[in-house]
Amino acid sequence: MSRAERLSPPPGVFSDNATNRVSPWLELKNHLNRQSSGFDRLARSHILCELPIHLFCKKMIRFPQPFALEGIPSKMKLHVPRALGLLLVSYLISSSFAQEPGQSNPAQPIVRVQTSLVLVDVISQDHNSGLPVRDFKKENFRVFDNKHEVPISSFDAGASNDTRPVNLWLVVLCNERGKIGGSAGFVGNEALFRPAFDHLDNKVSVGVAHWCDNGETQLDLPPTEDRDSPINALAKAIRPITFQAGEDSYRVGETAFRRLIRLIIQDAHRRNPQPLPVIVFLDGDNTGQPHASLDQVVDDFLGTSGIVFGIKDSRAPIVPMLTGGDVAEIEHYMADHTGGQFFSAAPGGYTGALQMILLQLHFRYELGFIPPAIDGKHHNLRVELTKGAKENHKGVRLRYRPEYIPVLGEPAWAR
Repeated sequence: MSRAERLSPPPGVFSDNATNRVSPWLELKNHLNRQSSGFDRLARSHILCELPIHLFCKKMIRFPQPFALEGIPSKMKLHVPRALGLLLVSYLISSSFAQEPGQSNPAQPIVRVQTSLVLVDVISQDHNSGLPVRDFKKENFRVFDNKHEVPISSFDAGASNDTRPVNLWLVVLCNERGKIGGSAGFVGNEALFRPAFDHLDNKVSVGVAHWCDNGETQLDLPPTEDRDSPINALAKAIRPITFQAGEDSYRVGETAFRRLIRLIIQDAHRRNPQPLPVIVFLDGDNTGQPHASLDQVVDDFLGTSGIVFGIKDSRAPIVPMLTGGDVAEIEHYMADHTGGQFFSAAPGGYTGALQMILLQLHFRYELGFIPPAIDGKHHNLRVELTKGAKENHKGVRLRYRPEYIPVLGEPAWAR
């Protein structure tokens, strides 16, 4: 799909200049708390139209201020990055009585089991409401590795609060002088993202990070359960700086971008239990990278089965096409290849866009399977519903990462 096709929705498709307004997105608080009455009321009363790869219109949710989907994951004919999620499982066999913190029990053995398990995060979307489907079971899914069905070894559902913890990173490019479509559009509006955190549970931690075209990279705030600190850190990260990018600095910025992604990967690898790293770019995505370098960084990120989303300020100008073989809009590219999405929002829609991302993450499914071979080669991945599940949930769409490479262990640089 060309960039022009993605940015030119057919008649009737929801766009930034839509004027429909409904009751505030705050209605979703009951949904996030898994109260079915809130979910059902929302599903009945709200609609939004999205732009999928096949350019047809679906019922979704409209928000008090509009936002739109910038792109939908597609089966592109390019080389697609891939990786293996490694699961380290520690079983603690404990006695049935309480034990004081810090005490050890000589009779309490610790059994550690290490196994290679491909973890596939699956996001579902109901055709009528546009919201995640919450009642799928393990037997409703089928997983295919290189077109061969494989047994599902593990199954976790967000509706049951069984999925891995999430480390969500708000990532920005520095607010550089003369930068087109960067983080400048968010300055002064950082607090508009804050309501999205009101109903998060303690399985979601939020951090902030940035990179600059002068080569600077920094994890400004490690993931935290505090809901105010990320907004304060974000405001500091997008303060204007005096540096002005030029032709010579672009390659420096591209290297800084790749280094930042690896810092986020390292953070995930060093935590126990290992979280699902999720990046939310707050940027107009006027970016580019050499194809091979970008594929490598996406491969690295998929090693933790991470997901990339993005929110673009709808007032940002359209990005010009790149020449010379570089991949344009690299944040969109990463979202396409990790099962994520990119949104375009006016300031009044920032909260709604971020809450839609959090909603999808909260109600995702995690399917685990043992790869047929640890061969370090490219494997196509496909997830589909069984015939019975399709009949009961007509038109449901599934998003997931399309490929992986089965390998043992993590790269040395990530340790």
